[in-house]
Amino acid sequence: MNSECTALIIFGATGDLVRKKIFAALYELALIDRLNMPVIGVGRSEWTDGALRHAAETAIRSHAGGALVDSSMAAVLSNLTYVRGDYASEDLYNALETAVASHELVLCYLAVPPTVFPAVIKGLGGTTTSDRARVLIEKPFGSDLETARALRKLFEEHFGAEQLFAVDHYLQKESLQNVMVLRFANRLLELAWNRDNIDTVEVTMAEEFGIDGRAGFFDATGTLRDVVQSHMLQVVAALAMEPPLSDTAMDMNDARAQVLSRVVPLRAIDVIFGQYDGYLDVDGVRSGSNTDTFVQSRLRIDNDRWRDVSWTITAGKALASTRSEVVVTFKPATAPLFISSGCQPEANQLRVQMAPKEFIVLTMQARSAAVPLGTARSTIASTDSYRSAERLDAYARIFDDARRGDQTQFASSEVLEQSWRILDGVIHRTDRPESYERGSHGPPSATPPAARFMQPGQS
Repeated sequence: MNSECTALIIFGATGDLVRKKIFAALYELALIDRLNMPVIGVGRSEWTDGALRHAAETAIRSHAGGALVDSSMAAVLSNLTYVRGDYASEDLYNALETAVASHELVLCYLAVPPTVFPAVIKGLGGTTTSDRARVLIEKPFGSDLETARALRKLFEEHFGAEQLFAVDHYLQKESLQNVMVLRFANRLLELAWNRDNIDTVEVTMAEEFGIDGRAGFFDATGTLRDVVQSHMLQVVAALAMEPPLSDTAMDMNDARAQVLSRVVPLRAIDVIFGQYDGYLDVDGVRSGSNTDTFVQSRLRIDNDRWRDVSWTITAGKALASTRSEVVVTFKPATAPLFISSGCQPEANQLRVQMAPKEFIVLTMQARSAAVPLGTARSTIASTDSYRSAERLDAYARIFDDARRGDQTQFASSEVLEQSWRILDGVIHRTDRPESYERGSHGPPSATPPAARFMQPGQS
């Protein structure tokens, strides 16, 4: 399936994700003339073509601000149509089959709650569209290892494995992809990227805001399922995997799956679960809900490269700041020259920030003029402007890659199942999560983030 899709069906077109992310992605594709296809929005709401176009225009204007290109806006709106129906109804899929009958290859995007995935897979699978579809499925793919395996089995009853495009937009982050280049294209880091030289690795996804507007989805999902199983373990895989044999989708996913298979399954003692004060008062949250809004865990990777290295993953909402980043701290220098002088150099750090801005900073030690043989922290490598203005944002690239059939930055079923395996021992916890204040660093028992170096350009 190497040809390009010529039609797009979006299930869940009236939902929050489409409004916040997808309309803007379609506009970005239109800007570079890659949206020359009908876009059929599907939903259960009493919308019309006009209502869908109005929602799209509002979202795009908010995203583009004053830099709106009218011709690109028109290209999006003119391609949009709406089909209403019940996701469990055969009539809906017959109508969609008729709508795309003239298209040889169709991209089907499931921006619906995970509980609806089976109905859409069965519905599409019962039509001739299944033979000419690429299926984009949002996270989480299942709710635990058992359901992920069941969903994979159901999918493969109706589609081929090459038709699955499991979405994790962090794989499309420019900064995360640049980690691969830094690791494997620079001998300096390639030789140091192991337990002999690295002391700790911290992966953090912190958000200042809570779950307002997403309570229905989030309270049934929680942080562990929402971002740890997907985004955070994908970041861990990119940082920890062995060099892939090639840049093909198969070899990339094999490398991710192999390193995740060496992550020791989490135990209750390894994880701190938290819930911010006031969570239970949010509209849509179940009374007495035990849903986790904060997760911190130590990971152990049982292979020769990473054995004994401390990996910490932290994710949470209503925290002190919003940032997604990786901090790799190397072991300190042990040269007798500095030991005898009483001046111990600080450890080198590599910091990769993915949000709210994308940049990479490497800090090392240089001479301090104040003290003979003294050292001072110095930023000697900083890349805060490597992201090209022409570079597509994550969701635009997701659609562009899937349209062309490029699965390189999509997780395979094996990668997804390894991620669930790691979490399966703690995912069904029934105890109360630890409370924490909004605007804090999480529960009192959690380890606060280490001191961070300043961002590029800050004094």
